[in-house]
Amino acid sequence: MITRRNFLAGMLGAGLAGAGGKLWAMDTPFPDACVIVRHRLAGPAGWAGRRIAFVTDVHYGNYFGPADAAALNRLVRAQRPYLVAMGGDLAQTPDTDLAGFLAEWNPGCPTVFAPGNHDLGESTRGTVLRQARAGGMTILDNARENWDGLVLVGLPSALRRRQDLALLEAPGLKLVLGHEPDVWPGFAQPDLFQLAGHTHGGQVRLLGRPLALPELGRRYPLGEYTTGENRGLLVSAGIGCVDARVRVNCPPEIIVLEMT
Repeated sequence: MITRRNFLAGMLGAGLAGAGGKLWAMDTPFPDACVIVRHRLAGPAGWAGRRIAFVTDVHYGNYFGPADAAALNRLVRAQRPYLVAMGGDLAQTPDTDLAGFLAEWNPGCPTVFAPGNHDLGESTRGTVLRQARAGGMTILDNARENWDGLVLVGLPSALRRRQDLALLEAPGLKLVLGHEPDVWPGFAQPDLFQLAGHTHGGQVRLLGRPLALPELGRRYPLGEYTTGENRGLLVSAGIGCVDARVRVNCPPEIIVLEMT
């Protein structure tokens, strides 16, 4: 089976890196082509009118440096969020130096962060979470917090660690930061809304369909999915790139939840 990694690596191996760079420049670059995707969500009492900015898959250190971090901060700050929910893969590797990112990150509100597979090593925790915590972020790594009546649950990458699903046993609306979207059917609780990334929307989309997707990102590649009992999943195309610096018909995006 073709994977996203093999597909994008194959583009480079076939000598298409230059073409990929041109497509990035002409089609969907960050920050110029970054889009704001707005989604309305019924929140708990007192949340009407507040905004949560969801930012995921930055992959800092992989074609994304301090100048890009500054641009991302400006875009997020312009949305005037009450809270920033940072999805996984903030960093390209578990030991990526985040100093350049954190020096630019000041969105004007708290940031909560749940780690993705690139943030966590297969055999080591790395330093990304420690750096993010030192930089002022609230780390939700198999953790739950009540944020002014909204239950925030942060789960680590399902590809790297066991997820503590007992954290989902809470009354009221639960906003779940869970990096890989394909674990969503295992969240059986009602009144649950998951924010996910991981897929990058495929990075390369032709005729509206991704050409290759990663493990645990093939069933729900992009956009909104819902079932009964007030359960929803919203999958973001993310900000950065993995493997090859190319995005075709799949612009980087920031999701803004507008609470009603």
